[in-house]
Amino acid sequence: MKLPFRLKQNTEQGEKRNYTSLVCLVICVAFAAFLALHTLLFLVVPDRAMSENENRTLQQKPKLTLSAIADGSYMKQYETYLTDQFPNRDGLISFHSFFSSLLGHREQNGVYLGKRGFLFEAQTPLDEERLQKTTDAINALMAQEKHAQCAMILAPNSTYVLKKYLPYGLKMDDQKAQLTTVKNALQGEKFSWVSVLKSYEKVEDPTTLYYHTDHHWTTRAALRAFLSLSSKWNLGAKEKSFNIEAVSKKFSGVLAASYGERKIKDVLEICAPKKSEGTYTVSYESQSRVTASVFDTEKLDQRNQYEVFLGGNYDKVVIQTLAETEDTLLLFKDSFANCLIPMLTPYFTKIVIIDPRYFSDSLQDIVDDNEFTHILFVYNLNTFLADKSLAGVLAS
Repeated sequence: MKLPFRLKQNTEQGEKRNYTSLVCLVICVAFAAFLALHTLLFLVVPDRAMSENENRTLQQKPKLTLSAIADGSYMKQYETYLTDQFPNRDGLISFHSFFSSLLGHREQNGVYLGKRGFLFEAQTPLDEERLQKTTDAINALMAQEKHAQCAMILAPNSTYVLKKYLPYGLKMDDQKAQLTTVKNALQGEKFSWVSVLKSYEKVEDPTTLYYHTDHHWTTRAALRAFLSLSSKWNLGAKEKSFNIEAVSKKFSGVLAASYGERKIKDVLEICAPKKSEGTYTVSYESQSRVTASVFDTEKLDQRNQYEVFLGGNYDKVVIQTLAETEDTLLLFKDSFANCLIPMLTPYFTKIVIIDPRYFSDSLQDIVDDNEFTHILFVYNLNTFLADKSLAGVLAS
């Protein structure tokens, strides 16, 4: 006997409702299990101090105080703490990046996915007041050390040099104009501005100047800038005086970590003067450690392989060399300088390296103890425009 049409329709609708209810139940159970598992993991897994993938320190559990509650800082810090210490954070970032890419999204955590797999970080806007403080402090140091030759290597970021590879429709500031603004603010009779953009003009393929997965310039880009500096300071350096060697073909930088990209890999190269072995020592004074190389090859076995250069970032590093010269160098830098530092060793008998982000001692004591013949600033434009440390260190 055939069911009446209405009864048959109601039966089909009931089956659909049952199926929908079952799907919803499965999703709810799975989500509840996911939350329960990650809540348990959050309680038992120790907090991490550092994210190797993102190359940054992670928020620790904030202290509960009345003042922190009153000004709202406790809740903000606790929210960041929950985000930073969430179990399997790196895996979830990768999954979110993959899923977002399928939907056509090209931005994750302030990192943009461009053409040919290039990742770009957001630019730092020019803050005239902050820049004025920084350049005034540099000018004051140059006036004080008027017998020393001073130079600035300020590298543009890949967002400008590789702008044709930016995602469609993404607009960035004109970093060439920003570089000109910085240059015009610096003074001094013995000051030299090293035009990084001009040094790039000799490179046929600009994609060799920046990594796909990292915000740093490549070693080859740093060499181009150093050779321009050599010309300014009459150091006599030639490209044939250096060996370039690939030390990793699986380099994945901090931009890839922030974006969640795991497939794209870069080639990481080092550049060293020929016959440089045994000609210098490197002292990490805050760690009471001395090495015979500016390269830390153990870092190649870790997540952040860029730390092969100098072992990472430190407040103060002193390099003593056997160079046949009396010239000495005081270097202020961010991490862009790390791959350039090995190129300096044949041309100075002593190199004192200061990273203002970590330096807390008196700069004046260092200046008084050394008669520097050269002073060099090596930064990328993003870091320089955002800098809040350099002016204070130069005044210390």
